[in-house]
Amino acid sequence: MSRKVLGIDIRNQSLTAVLLNSSLREHHVDDFIHLPFSGPDDPERSLSAALETLTERMDLTGSDYVVSVPAHQFIFRNMQVPFHNAKKIRMVLPFELEPTLPFAVEDLAIDFHTLNGAPAGDQTELIAAAIEKNQLAPYIEALSTVNIDPEKLTLSGLSIALCLAHQADPQEDLLFIEIDDTHATLFVLVDGRLQLIRSFPLPAAGPSKTSILCAQIQQTLAAFQESSELNFEPIEAVINDIEDDEGEMATDISNILDIPVKVSSIAERLDIPLKTDADIQWIPGQMDNALALALMEVEGYGGLNFHKGQFAAQKFVVKHKSALIKTGILAAAVLVLMFFNLMMKTHTLNNRIDAIKGQMAQIFKETFPEIKSVKYPFEEMKAKMRETKGNAAFQADTGPHVRSIDIINKISEKIPENITVNLNRLVIQPDNVLISGTTDAYDSVDTIKSSLEEVQQFEKVSISSANIDRSGKEVQFMLKVEL
Repeated sequence: MSRKVLGIDIRNQSLTAVLLNSSLREHHVDDFIHLPFSGPDDPERSLSAALETLTERMDLTGSDYVVSVPAHQFIFRNMQVPFHNAKKIRMVLPFELEPTLPFAVEDLAIDFHTLNGAPAGDQTELIAAAIEKNQLAPYIEALSTVNIDPEKLTLSGLSIALCLAHQADPQEDLLFIEIDDTHATLFVLVDGRLQLIRSFPLPAAGPSKTSILCAQIQQTLAAFQESSELNFEPIEAVINDIEDDEGEMATDISNILDIPVKVSSIAERLDIPLKTDADIQWIPGQMDNALALALMEVEGYGGLNFHKGQFAAQKFVVKHKSALIKTGILAAAVLVLMFFNLMMKTHTLNNRIDAIKGQMAQIFKETFPEIKSVKYPFEEMKAKMRETKGNAAFQADTGPHVRSIDIINKISEKIPENITVNLNRLVIQPDNVLISGTTDAYDSVDTIKSSLEEVQQFEKVSISSANIDRSGKEVQFMLKVEL
């Protein structure tokens, strides 16, 4: 099952969108667009107009949306709170931030990103970010005019930083620097994890722009290393593609910071193909952040989100209503089949139990024919076996021992040779012997009984049963001999 996510990167004077199609096998870009605009003073070239153009040129049916706005509009603070529960952190965060902010907290939209850096006991380390609600509102209003309700609304550059963090080796320290015309934002990655975000203004293009940028970075890193317990040694810096054809700015940054500098180029780094009919050129510097926004949503990377809908659960249900109904029907069918299967197994098992109980009762009756009524054959059989063992032990200690071979010999000697008899069962117990078989007539049964009574060891011989068999030619009999 594939999923379409549209990453929308909104800057001061441009909008870039990348439509990412994601499946279990691969990610690929279905469409992309870059739309410059002037601002609200020019209705035909405003953000709202750019969004209308976007929805006209792209097929966004079934898409999810992730949006970023300029990072320089946010305030960032690294701090610790004495909680680990996200709900509690969200409750106390405004009060913890208030003394350090130039604005009233009720006028701010606030979110946080927890860190996994040096342990701090019961404290949770986090990056808190805030933006004035009156700066955020125009973006949300413009998006709503074209019925775009984003899953996430975050800051520019963060998505690229998170993609780099998840692709980096666990021991790698990196810098990601997002540079635009008037501002730069620094993302510090320690051991493949985001640990610091700072944004600062830059002068207009000129020879001093790079030196001021590097001075700001050096000051920020010096303060970070002084306040943090982390051992930070960046192996390289990654910058967004600033369309510097001669690469002079990247070279100058590398020389000043004394580390290699590379261009981000997310599509190339992650080998994401472009399967699109768009006739415009793919420019990494324009497209990277929008592509990374879509990847952040598809891969489930955690990040800052300043548009947590009040009715998120309801929104999810409405959006996925059809899929949820189909899943519910399928789940109900599976449950019905499971219940039917369970009932069939229970019925089969009960039949087997009843059959086994019947067999146990039959065996019990054949073994102890003197007992006419059997309610619990297994338990009664165990009781009889214990009684038999007890009697055997008592006889072994107090009475004479009669060998089974002697009993069989006496029976064989005393049955007259002129009588046709077939013995099919002989049960020798400590105090009695059960003999069952077939013979030719009732008189033969009486003769066998009388003959056995002559054996000295046999105290009493009785006929337990004597019946004509089904063929009508033989008599089935059972004799009980008391020792």
